[in-house]
Amino acid sequence: MAVPVIIGNSGPGIPEADKDRIFTRFHRVDTARQRQVDGIGLGLSLAREIVMAHGGELELQESRPGWTSFQTRLAADKE
Repeated sequence: MAVPVIIGNSGPGIPEADKDRIFTRFHRVDTARQRQVDGIGLGLSLAREIVMAHGGELELQESRPGWTSFQTRLAADKE
C-alpha cells in the first residue's frame, strides 16, 4: 500500500506551459537573465529520482498563483 505525502509552498506558481517540464534536469521556469532565485534546475529532478529509487512516485498536484503542491507516494514496507 502506498502512503501519500503532500508537500506545498507559497510562491508565484508554475506556468501552465512549464508543467510538463518541471522534472526535466536543468529546466528553470524563470528564464530571465536577472533571476530572483538562485539554482540550476536540478532540485525537482533529483527529488523525483530519489523517490523513484525507493519505489515511489512524485507528481505535481496543484499549482496556482500563491500555492504549489506536490504529492509523493512511497510503498509501505511489508514485514
